[in-house]
Amino acid sequence: MTMERRRNDWNRIMQEPARVLLIDDDRDIHALVEAMLRPLGVQFASAVDAGSGIEAAVAMCPDLILLDQELPDATGVETLPRLRLHPSLSEVPVIVITASERREVLAACFEAGASDYIRKPFFGAELRARIQSLIERRRMLDDLGRAAHIDPLTGLPNRALLQWRLQRAIDRARHDPDAAFALMFIDFDRFKLINDSLGHAVGDLLLTELAQRLRNNLRVQDSVAREVAGPTVARLGGDEFIVILDGVPDADAAATVADRLIELIELPFHLEQHIVRSSASIGIVHSNGGYEEAADMLRDADIAMYEAKSRGKGCHALFSHEMRDAVRYRMQLENALREAIGTEQMYLAYQPIVSLEDRRLESVEVLLRWKHPELGTIPPSEFIPIAEETRLILPLSDIVLREACRQFMAWQREAPELAPRYLSVNLSRVQLADAQVAARTFAILEEAGMPPECLQLEVTESHIMQQRSMATDLLAQFKAHGLRLAMDDFGTGYSSLSCLQEYPFDVLKVDRTLTENISRGRGYSALLHAVMSLADNLGLEVVAEGIERVEQLVLLQALGYTYGQGYLLARPLRADALVAWWNANASSREAA
Repeated sequence: MTMERRRNDWNRIMQEPARVLLIDDDRDIHALVEAMLRPLGVQFASAVDAGSGIEAAVAMCPDLILLDQELPDATGVETLPRLRLHPSLSEVPVIVITASERREVLAACFEAGASDYIRKPFFGAELRARIQSLIERRRMLDDLGRAAHIDPLTGLPNRALLQWRLQRAIDRARHDPDAAFALMFIDFDRFKLINDSLGHAVGDLLLTELAQRLRNNLRVQDSVAREVAGPTVARLGGDEFIVILDGVPDADAAATVADRLIELIELPFHLEQHIVRSSASIGIVHSNGGYEEAADMLRDADIAMYEAKSRGKGCHALFSHEMRDAVRYRMQLENALREAIGTEQMYLAYQPIVSLEDRRLESVEVLLRWKHPELGTIPPSEFIPIAEETRLILPLSDIVLREACRQFMAWQREAPELAPRYLSVNLSRVQLADAQVAARTFAILEEAGMPPECLQLEVTESHIMQQRSMATDLLAQFKAHGLRLAMDDFGTGYSSLSCLQEYPFDVLKVDRTLTENISRGRGYSALLHAVMSLADNLGLEVVAEGIERVEQLVLLQALGYTYGQGYLLARPLRADALVAWWNANASSREAA
């Protein structure tokens, strides 16, 4: 390698001047070494004994130390272990300067932690070559360490470095009460929507800007090669960020910081030509929880973050053991649900939808029920969200539809004059995003020999808005195939007129919250009257849900509502009980 190439490689690697410390009691050597190293452009410092040398090394944090073997207060072999006790000096290369040629002395130097040695007297070229070699190697190792431990997009510590730092913080806090800290798990609430709608490039800009805001607000001065005081901000992955907040006595103090970060994140992001606004959910856990492993602390912070999301997002939640118990119960339910699908634990109930004029059975809504042999009856509000999150709702919905269609056709054969005219089945948000759901639905109808017009699919507007593009095509396919479509829970969420015009609905199902409040004031009556008028103008049937009291029924009849559903009229019933109900219902209508 030519001298010019060697110099170019050195300049390329040395993005900043290398720091070299000489510890030697001969002051003439100081001037000589400084002159020899001047061509390298290093930052040079010196000390005359072991004590002052160690102090200078801690203050300077050099890239390399030249250490004389014979010092007035200690030998180089004795000084090396004292240097290595300081975390910032543990990996710094040390060249021992010695006049001895004894093998045992050199062996002792290497055993004590020396990286190399050089004998007196030495020449400038030899000294520069040894220093260049060690510093280049150190810098390249630092670069490799940075690449392995730094997130390339944001420049923040990645998961690996975060876990190492978190474990060090846990170990310190276990032995030193003054080293208490808090861990914050931050999740950007609308990142997927922004990423999907504006593109990954804008999503990357958002993550970069978010990282910079966190870094600046928490005054982070980070380092990979050395331990640093102060908070750590790391990117765990995706839109998930972690903050290790040092010197926090309790979780309430961390909550104050979390509120400040939430306000910071809610400020608009200017990303190219786009202005993006959102919020963040933050889970907080404190080191006083007796943690021993980083993974356990991260798990509980994650649990707290999801609790914050469940509270409406844009807020923080402090971890509690009740949250962990809830997660464990949820996991128990998920495992039990996987085992229950296709067994007798899961069964169908059918809630009648009747004419409010003469109580004649019009249709039935199909409802899934679950009775676990050990956990007992588990309400749909608990297991349906789990089924949707795990996508178990897809095979589960096919089973429900297949059994309901089979049962419907059996009723038509056995009592066509009393049986419901059609089935009403709920369509989940996951099904709306499934490209194969239409094909499977049509296949199940054909398998059961059931006319398409005898099946009504219920969907909420909020679910449509979450999957707007796919929902438009899917609902058009269903309508073209002859199926009935109902907007469920009308009167909550968006409930926009544009949705009624854009999608081919046949029925409006008025949410139970409006029905429950109908007798509480004229405002609710006027609203229900407006819904009825709107439906008439659009040519839609209307079903009032949640009818539980006689006065509700009377007022709905007075407003012109034709169909209703609720416990006052009939509770959800299993297939055989429904047959008994409609026979009794028919008898009472004949007697009237």
